[in-house]
Amino acid sequence: MRTQTQSPSSMKRQTLIITLGLLLGSCASLTKTQIGAVNQFSQASKNFSAYPSRVMTALAEIRVKRGVYFANTLDSPKLHINELDKIYQARKNSYKYSAKVDTTFKIIDKYAQSLMLLSSEKYVSDLKTQANNFGVDLDSLIKGYNSIEGVKQVPAGIGGAINKLIVLGGKQYVRSKQAKEIKKFVPAADSLISVMTTNLLEFLQSKNIQFLVKNEEEEVNSNYLSFLRQRQPGIENERDYLDLKSNIDAIKQLRDQTVAATKHLRRAHKKLLLAIQRRKTLKETIPELQDLYEDVKEINTTIEVIKSSKN
Repeated sequence: MRTQTQSPSSMKRQTLIITLGLLLGSCASLTKTQIGAVNQFSQASKNFSAYPSRVMTALAEIRVKRGVYFANTLDSPKLHINELDKIYQARKNSYKYSAKVDTTFKIIDKYAQSLMLLSSEKYVSDLKTQANNFGVDLDSLIKGYNSIEGVKQVPAGIGGAINKLIVLGGKQYVRSKQAKEIKKFVPAADSLISVMTTNLLEFLQSKNIQFLVKNEEEEVNSNYLSFLRQRQPGIENERDYLDLKSNIDAIKQLRDQTVAATKHLRRAHKKLLLAIQRRKTLKETIPELQDLYEDVKEINTTIEVIKSSKN
């Protein structure tokens, strides 16, 4: 029986097809380092709304404390009680966010949490249920955001990428599915992150925030001066005043740090997208991602300073 031999041109074509198949197959996946970078980004940006919101809650706390000093300058019991009632009501209302800012906070947090799910190394038995919940929540938030009058519209339906992550087979299968969905999810969300970080910067750098900080700074001095004119201060009163002054400085610092972190979050996501699309080799991490990590560390240190002054 004669064995059929392939011509050189046929063998070249077959080799080319196999090579292209391997190349295309490798392009369809992500390296472990790339998936790790996605997870690092999600870890650094999860609960990001805690930072700008802490600026507002810290201002509200200062307003209450310096208001109590002013109330103690009033000799009339009725006026004293009325002033305390006003302080109590103000604390209940605190500083309200616009619907645009409030939804922006939620979208950034939910997006980071979704990335954590997609890039997790752990094999979770209820991964499909979690994916459905995260996807639906994110899509609902985006739909709600787009319904707000005057906002720049953002892509809807990107949460569906998470819903396609189906748990079947072993860990390696899950990993390949995660890589596939990350490659869809991150590019689809890039314009979303661009708009949300722009919203955050507009909020943090607004004249309204600047006015609130300046107003509380001036009122701390004014209210305590009124207190000194009416009452003999004790050591605790003096410490309170110094803590209030320190917290004003910390709030200014926190706002500036959060502005820097927001800018780095945007840049890190853009570099993350390019790394995924171009299959760049990542030695350890993206420089912008490291900047974001450093920002978050500094922010948490400042928040601890504000917390410690309350003890």
